[in-house]
Amino acid sequence: MRRIAIRSLLHDRGKAIAALAGVAFATTLLLVQSGVYLGFLETSAGLISRVGGDVWIMARGTPALEFGDPLSSGARLLAQANPCVQRARALVVSLVQFRNAEGEARTLSLIGFDPRRSPGLPWTMVRGLPEDLLGPGRVTIDDLDTEQFRISDDPMGATFEVSGQTLRIAGLTHGIRSFTLSPFTFTDLGTARRLLGLREDEAHYWVLDVPDAACAERVIAQVNAHPDLEALTTAQFRHRSEHRWVVGSGAGAALGFTALLGLIVGIVIVAQTLFTITREHLRELGTLKALGGLDREIIGFVAWQAAFLAVVGGLIGSGIAFAVSALVSKFLLVLLTGPLLLGSALTVILMCALASLSSIRKVLHLEPAEVFK
Repeated sequence: MRRIAIRSLLHDRGKAIAALAGVAFATTLLLVQSGVYLGFLETSAGLISRVGGDVWIMARGTPALEFGDPLSSGARLLAQANPCVQRARALVVSLVQFRNAEGEARTLSLIGFDPRRSPGLPWTMVRGLPEDLLGPGRVTIDDLDTEQFRISDDPMGATFEVSGQTLRIAGLTHGIRSFTLSPFTFTDLGTARRLLGLREDEAHYWVLDVPDAACAERVIAQVNAHPDLEALTTAQFRHRSEHRWVVGSGAGAALGFTALLGLIVGIVIVAQTLFTITREHLRELGTLKALGGLDREIIGFVAWQAAFLAVVGGLIGSGIAFAVSALVSKFLLVLLTGPLLLGSALTVILMCALASLSSIRKVLHLEPAEVFK
């Protein structure tokens, strides 16, 4: 039955190509839209996870990572008053204007940290070392952002201007993107504080390392008792930043609607194709049923066609999605992860199964006597 079903499907190449195109379109749209959504989550809050730590101290009501207010060292002292806090690290994060090599005003996301105490930052350096940032005025940029800095030659050693101060590129990262499309620029705490006019003991965040969840709860309760400060776990702060950028902006809902629309279009195209093919072969199916063919054998005719469309169309759509991901990588992060690919495969199979229901119902209610009238 498998061979007969697939041959019947491929006999009319026009219909088969249309059905495969529908499944491929739905798969591509589902993967790309879901990948963009995961990319949005990563670019909106991935830095929070990369910094590490267990508890973040910030100004009360901070909506996202880029909008923190300066905190004095008093916030750190308050947290360290709890004996279970093992380490407190300062972090400076701010959106600032810079002038590129052509004098154009642009915006970058400035990240100030201590390279000696935060070994995970920046996490994808392809040239230079984090220790190279310890000198004054030294920064990293991402190799995908060189156009924004108007750097056409080797970026290492190139300069640009922020707040009237000249910065020199001492390292290159790869693939570190920002949700706001403002390039992530890493530098040491001293340089970041000078650029932003902060005192030596000020920072936008204090990131704490604690030994266990019980300690984290005690530290959070202690900090939250302060009227101007707020403490969150790393997971809580990441979720808040994701919600601010992805959910609050409406981007998540728009992506979900587009993916759903693609699935609906795929279901309609596949259902129409399968139903047409089934109707064209009613005489053969009726003959098989009259000769004693079982219902499961008759249903197999439709099921094998649906499975073929799901597998082949899904593979074509996945290939297109990977091509799109590579094509837009310079300005948009599309994360095609293993769980996403598995979930999309199951969704496409379900889509084709739903599309085959009308044809299966037609086959089950088929009366051989009516076919031969």
